Amino acid sequence: MAQSVDDVAAYLLERLGALTVARLQRLVYYTQAWHLADHHVHLFEDPIEARADGPVVLRLHDQAGGRDEVHEWPAGDPRRLGARARDVIEWVLGAYGSFPDAELARIVRAEAPWRLARQGRRVARRPAKAIDPTVMATYYDRLRSSPDAAVLVAVGSARLEGHEFRPREVDLLRAAAGGTRAADDIVAELVRRHRAS
Repeated sequence: MAQSVDDVAAYLLERLGALTVARLQRLVYYTQAWHLADHHVHLFEDPIEARADGPVVLRLHDQAGGRDEVHEWPAGDPRRLGARARDVIEWVLGAYGSFPDAELARIVRAEAPWRLARQGRRVARRPAKAIDPTVMATYYDRLRSSPDAAVLVAVGSARLEGHEFRPREVDLLRAAAGGTRAADDIVAELVRRHRAS
């Protein structure tokens, strides 16, 4: 059974303390995404829109009332969340909680579910489109099941062509395969390193 998005927001704020509304929205998005990938059911029923600055649950947006930062979420009660929901939220906090706001914004906007929902929405007058939960489930399920395999294939292919990856480069490949860093950022970092050497 799906939980309330308010309960998820309240849990995140209870665990992390004050958050910007944008960061709260992104973390709520990831709880839904990974719950769909892991359990193939919604964590909460509210749709998530692909706004220009990232994913947005309208109910949270409206309740934030134009504030930039929130300290608590009175409409929610973390005690209503089941063990499975809490496990997913804790995993999301471990995976994404340490990223600075700007990096978290780049990551979510580099991933396919948000980008696909934003196609054709560059004009400000066009309404935001909901991110497809099926696309979310498929995308994040693939990230969960195959990043290590993708890295092993890439490293093996490079060896066949005479290139050996250093441990830091393998870590960067894992970050790209796991979706925790945008590939463009990694390429830019590698180019900077190459120029510096």
